Parts: sequence; structure tokens; C-alpha cells
Amino acid sequence: MNLLAVDIGGTKTLIGVYTFDGNIRQLHKVRYLSSDWNNFNLILDDFFMKLPAKIEYPKRACIGVAGNIINGKVKLTNLQWELNESKLARTTKIKNLSMANDFSCLLYAIPFLGKHQYKVIQSPAVEQINQNNVISIIGAGTGLGIAKGIISKDGIKALASEGGHQEFAPRTQSEWELSQWLKSNMNLTRVSIERIISGKGLVNIANWRLSKEDSEYKDLIKYINSRNLSINLENNKSQIICDAAKAGDHLMKEVIRIWLSAYGSAAGDLALHDLCSAGLWIGGGTAVKHLENFRSEMFLRAFKNKGRFSDYLEKLPIMVLIDPESGLFGAACKAHLMVDSNSTLI
Repeated sequence: MNLLAVDIGGTKTLIGVYTFDGNIRQLHKVRYLSSDWNNFNLILDDFFMKLPAKIEYPKRACIGVAGNIINGKVKLTNLQWELNESKLARTTKIKNLSMANDFSCLLYAIPFLGKHQYKVIQSPAVEQINQNNVISIIGAGTGLGIAKGIISKDGIKALASEGGHQEFAPRTQSEWELSQWLKSNMNLTRVSIERIISGKGLVNIANWRLSKEDSEYKDLIKYINSRNLSINLENNKSQIICDAAKAGDHLMKEVIRIWLSAYGSAAGDLALHDLCSAGLWIGGGTAVKHLENFRSEMFLRAFKNKGRFSDYLEKLPIMVLIDPESGLFGAACKAHLMVDSNSTLI
């Protein structure tokens, strides 16, 4: 039986057909640029219209969305799309269809992951392995996704979260200046951690840093051009920042350090909030690009710097999802575990 998996993000939408033959295996996939489409139904129509005839029509489906689902309806956080689960089931003629928060879908992927899909950046202490079966996931992409769940021999219980929109708490003078600049520049009354720890957040930090008096060029692209760096300016701005930092630009290296430290601190806060003794996972569109950064002292020091609970975080397993299609894979895994149109195996 074939499974339809969808991973809708602010930047891209992935749709795939999978099967289960002892492993979750992809049969077909199409990548769409989300901003090119007015609504998701148009993408879905295009996908099924071009589905190869040799692929059997799927009978179960999971649609992972970056947003808060209420009564089977969702308005995406970083897109002007609205989705309705029951309408999608009628449109696709797939009765066993469910929508789920994109990051909660990642929980369903974990038991099915191959070793090529993730890397361990901090091994667990023996006494802390699977102590409570609680797992947390955080990941910066266009926005900041967070979820938690319990994985045990009895099944999987995934809990969605909009923790990326909680208040950002500055720890340093630079972070304080950044938060005040964001409030003023973006006309905000509060700053969420997503405004800083995300792809968009990386650009926000760069714009703030270039706004300071010691920067001659206030525009990011003009600044990069002035540095005569051999990088591709056709990329998105967050990628340009990363490329410039790798090329040795001192300001962009500073931007990465600020972003990475804030990210590490937020990840540590999440681990304490959830007491995820079975592990913290890092996902999102930026994960594979920053694998070495997550292994760095900058990230891990900020992660562990939690006073009396630093020892707990020192022993916590940390894994990074390096499969760029892990969200799509997770949606396929959740579809596989569905037992009927109204419930899932948990």
C-alpha cells in the first residue's frame, strides 16, 4: 500500500509517495517553491496530474504543516495558505488523511531512521539513556520549529508546539541591542526567538550588525559585493551570509557566532523545559548546513550554560538530522502508522 507524504514549509513544499516493505521507501518525489503558488491545492493538483502511471495511488496520507492545527484547519505561519483536513480528504479521495505539525512529524521518523540520516554530536551518559523516553526536537528553517514526544515499545506519542514564538530573552549586551533594534526596525512590541533563531533570523542579525556605525555599507548585498568575495549572490540571503562567513568575512563570522550562541541557549532551555532524557534532536532546513557549527564550542557552551542543571545537559544525547528530506520522511512514517481515518497508532 502506498503512502502520500507532504512537508509544507515557508520556503519549499515537498510531496512524495512512499511504500513500506520492511523499510519506509520513497517511490516518487517533487519539490515545489512555496512562494510560486497561491495555494496548496494547486500544488496537489499538479502533483497528481504528473504522477507516473506505474505508481499506485496512495491510500493513506500525512500532510506536515508549519502552523497550529485547530479542528482540522490551519493557517500557515509563514505563508498565506489555509488548509482544511476534511476538504483535502475529499479532494484527494484519500479517506485516511491527516494533517500534523511538521515538527511533530519528525518524532515519527526517529524509529525508522537509518544511520545515514543523522549524526550524534553529544553521546549520552550511560545512566541517562532513555531515562524517561521523552524526546525533543528543535530546528531552524524559514521559521523555528519545536516539538516533543514519547517513543516507547508501546508506540509514539507526538505533541506539537509553537515554542518558536516564545519570548526571546537577551543574555548579552549584543543580544539586548539586537532585540531593541528589531523592535524599532520591525515595529514590534515583543521579539520571539524565531525572529533570531531561523533563516530569517540570521538575516535579521546581519541587517542589525550592518546598521552599526562601524559598517560602511548598510545593505547586505552591497556589503558582500564590496568585500570581493567569490560567492553566489543568486542564493538566498541566509546562504549568502553563511558563504561569506566561510570565505572569512569578519562581520558575517560575527553574525554566525551570535546566531549560533542564541540557538544553543534556546536548545538548552528546551531540553530543560521538556527534560528530554531520551535525547534532543536538531532538525530544520539549516541543520545539515551547520553540522560542524553544532559541534562547536560556541553552540555547546551556550547549550550547557544553565547553572545548576549544566551537568544534566552535559550528559544529554544530541543528534542532528542531516537528511534534507527528514520532514517528508517523517510524514511518510506517520502515514504508515495510521490505522484508520480517525486515529493513529500511539
